[in-house]
Amino acid sequence: MNLRKASSEQAPSNPWEVFPDVDAEGLGSLQGNLEHWWQYCWWPHWQSLTREQREEWLQDPAHPEAWREYVQLQDAFASNDTESPV
Repeated sequence: MNLRKASSEQAPSNPWEVFPDVDAEGLGSLQGNLEHWWQYCWWPHWQSLTREQREEWLQDPAHPEAWREYVQLQDAFASNDTESPV
C-alpha cells in the first residue's frame, strides 16, 4: 500500500471539527496551531479540489455558515494573490 498516496487522498477533518473553540466570524489572520494546520493540511486539500467540488463544499448547509464564508474569503484572496509563487 502506498501510504503517501493514501494520505493525500484522505480529506482532512473540517476546520470547526479540529478547532471547535475557534469562532470563524472573528478570524482575521491565522496564527499558531490553526495557521500551521491550515497551511499544511487544510489548504493543500482545498486547492486539490476541482472548482465544482469547492462550490459543493461551500454550498453544503451542514457546514457552519461562518466557516463557509471564511473559506470562501480565503479562496478569493488566494485567487487574487499575484505575489504568491504558487
